[in-house]
Amino acid sequence: MSSDLYGELGISRGADTSEIKSAYRRLARQYHPDVNPDPASAQRFARVNEAYHVLSDPARRDWYDQTGTLDGVNLINKNRQPSAETMRTARRAYYQARADRIVNDWLERERTETKARGKAVYTIVTLFLSTFIMAMVKPNLFDVAATWLRIVLIGLFLLGVWHLITSLKEHFDYYTYPAPRRTRSRKRKDDARFKRGIAWAFVIGGYLVSLGAGLLLDALTNVSTELFGPEAGEALFPILFYPPIAVLIVDMIYRINLRLEEL
Repeated sequence: MSSDLYGELGISRGADTSEIKSAYRRLARQYHPDVNPDPASAQRFARVNEAYHVLSDPARRDWYDQTGTLDGVNLINKNRQPSAETMRTARRAYYQARADRIVNDWLERERTETKARGKAVYTIVTLFLSTFIMAMVKPNLFDVAATWLRIVLIGLFLLGVWHLITSLKEHFDYYTYPAPRRTRSRKRKDDARFKRGIAWAFVIGGYLVSLGAGLLLDALTNVSTELFGPEAGEALFPILFYPPIAVLIVDMIYRINLRLEEL
């Protein structure tokens, strides 16, 4: 419903009944469905008609002027001064609608926060875990794969790198703020909980720790050599090649799961 009924009719808040009727007739001649078949015009006429029926009735207009909203206005009898009980009922409806909006806005913010947190966790954890596993195992699957499979893997790698970069940017924009500037407000820093430099240090540090732990464990156990031969112990290609693909696949599974939950 329209929030500015006077604006819909193009009149001032002090307009009298004759001005309201004149504005309504003028707009009806322009937007009525019998005159203008455009769907957008039909929607505009519906708003104009709503504004006219509220502002042309003194009781409803008085309610709208007092509250600035249409919540509860339909409980006021048309062309009749509202009783005290009716006004109390209308006010209860108004405050209930306002409370519902506050709760719904809070729930929507919580859903948005949960989704953002889940995406960030899946991206970062998958990057660290896949780096650790690849550094420890160093699979040479690319070397023994058929040509068509190599092409598929290269395509997935390029798509994975792009996805990883855009995902990290999205998470950084949501959870961090750049180095302080005089033009930036205190409120922006409070909304974004971490400095961008700290977030970068966490991502890079976590990546290096995962890499180092995988290499160290492989050096102690020789698991890569046992699984894929002596050449695997010297291979660095899998460490860089497969983690972006893993992040891409896990993030896609997570997004598909979110879509299924919303159905």
